[in-house]
Amino acid sequence: MKALVLGLIAWALPFFAVAESAELVDASDPERIAAILQDEGFKAELTKGENDALIIRSGASGVDFQIAFMACGGETNVCEVLSFSAGFDFEYGKKPSDLSNWNQTKWTKAYLDAENDPFLEHNVNMLHGVSEANFRDTLNWYARELGRFVDFIGWNDPKSAPDIDPEIKPI
Repeated sequence: MKALVLGLIAWALPFFAVAESAELVDASDPERIAAILQDEGFKAELTKGENDALIIRSGASGVDFQIAFMACGGETNVCEVLSFSAGFDFEYGKKPSDLSNWNQTKWTKAYLDAENDPFLEHNVNMLHGVSEANFRDTLNWYARELGRFVDFIGWNDPKSAPDIDPEIKPI
């Protein structure tokens, strides 16, 4: 019996060691998250936004995005959510129908602000942490989606962006 117990412990020990060695990333250490961004080749500027909310400013695909620390406080005084977002200021905005196909097929979500400017957002639950590999993948995945969104809304293509008021005629 003793040999069986020792054998089970010896068999299970590598699984515990792997689980213990996998470092989790959560929103309690903004400097670590910024360092991961920089390690992945992104800029990472820690700053404060509205209401002193912590934000990391970064960029991909030629546009800026931010990671906001959200749902902060409670008993642990730790932020539970990281919100990746990017906004695009078009002169005349977009129509909701411009974004409907995106939202039906993507995990990132697009919406229009009060001026009908498009935003791309993705929220990540960080409450109990995620593996560093998972966080790096999420970061790079958002950056790829952001690049696709830039093309989708015609941000860099004046011909596909309905950004010209039809009432204004060239001189």
